[in-house]
Amino acid sequence: MGKSILIVVLGMSVIVGFFILKLSANSKENLATTVNMFEQTQARLIANSGIEIYLEKLKEDNSIKGQTFTNNSLFGGTYDVNLAGPDSAVMVTSTATFMGVTHKSVAVAQADKLPDFTANSSLYVSTKAIGSTKINGNITIDGHNHDLNGTKLIGNEVPGIAVDLPEQIQPIIDNISGNAIVDGLGGIPSVHATTNFINWQDYALDVESNPDIIINSDQDLKKYSNLGTTTNPKTTFINGSIKISTNLEGCGILVVNGDMTINSNFTYRGLIISYQESDISTQLNGNGLIIGAMIVAGETANLYISNGTFKSLYSQAALSLINGLLSTRRFRILSWWE
Repeated sequence: MGKSILIVVLGMSVIVGFFILKLSANSKENLATTVNMFEQTQARLIANSGIEIYLEKLKEDNSIKGQTFTNNSLFGGTYDVNLAGPDSAVMVTSTATFMGVTHKSVAVAQADKLPDFTANSSLYVSTKAIGSTKINGNITIDGHNHDLNGTKLIGNEVPGIAVDLPEQIQPIIDNISGNAIVDGLGGIPSVHATTNFINWQDYALDVESNPDIIINSDQDLKKYSNLGTTTNPKTTFINGSIKISTNLEGCGILVVNGDMTINSNFTYRGLIISYQESDISTQLNGNGLIIGAMIVAGETANLYISNGTFKSLYSQAALSLINGLLSTRRFRILSWWE
C-alpha cells in the first residue's frame, strides 16, 4: 500500500513537473513573440515617422531633394532617408533599425497648392463685417491697376472697395472718415457691390493650417528679414497682436488674426486677409503699403492711421504672381507602401 502511494506520488510529480516545464517554455516563447512584435512595430513607427519628418523639412528647404540622410536617431533606433523624384513629386524612402530589426517604408508625395483666387477690388469687405469696419485717417484705397512697384497703370481698374450687396454700399461710405480716399472704378468714393465666389474665411483657415511662417509675437517677427519675396513668395499667419517696428517687406499671402501696428515702413505685395477681429493701425511715422489686394473676412477690421500713411493699391501683377508661384508648403500623399 505504501509503495503504491509512493509510486503514484512520484508519477504525479513527474507529470506536474512536465507541465511546469511546458508552461515555462510557452511563457518564454510568448515573451519572445511579444518582444519581437514590439521591435517590429517600433521599427515600423520609426520608418514612418522618418518620412513625415523629412516631408516637413522639405517644406522649409526644397534643395534637400535628391539627397540621402543617414543615421538619424529616433525613439531609441535609427533611420536612413532618401529623397528622390522629379520637381512635381518626391519619393521618400525611409529604412529604420531598432534592436536589430529593420523596416522599410516608401511614400510618394506631391506638393499641394492653394486654390487659385480672384480679387476684384483693392479691398473686399464681407457681409458680416459691414457694420463694424471703419476706415479713418490718412488712408488711400485705390482700385486702379498698379505694377509691382506701385506705379499706376492705365486701364483695368476695379472698385476701391467691394461688398456683396447694393444695400451694403452706403454703410461703408458712412464709415469712411478723416483723410481717407477710396478711389477706383466710378470715381471717389469707389464702393461697389460685386459677386464674390470665394469663401475667404475658409481660404484664410487653409493658409492658417500650414503656413510657411507663423508669427505669434513681436519676438517671432524679429526672426525674419522678410515675409517672402517676389521670387519666393510665402504664406504667413500672424496670430495675435504684433508691432512692426523695423522696416519690413513681404510677398505672398498674409493672414492676420489680431491687431497689427505699424511703427515703421511695411510693404507687402500680394494678398492680405484679416479674419475674426483684426485692427490695422499705423502710429508715429509708420507707413504701410499693400500692392495687391486686401480682404476683410472676419467680424470686423478697423484701418486706423494716427500719424503716417496707409495705402492699399490694387495690382493684377502682384496677384497673378502669387497665384502662379505660391503653394501651401504641404504635401499630398499619392502612394505609400511598406
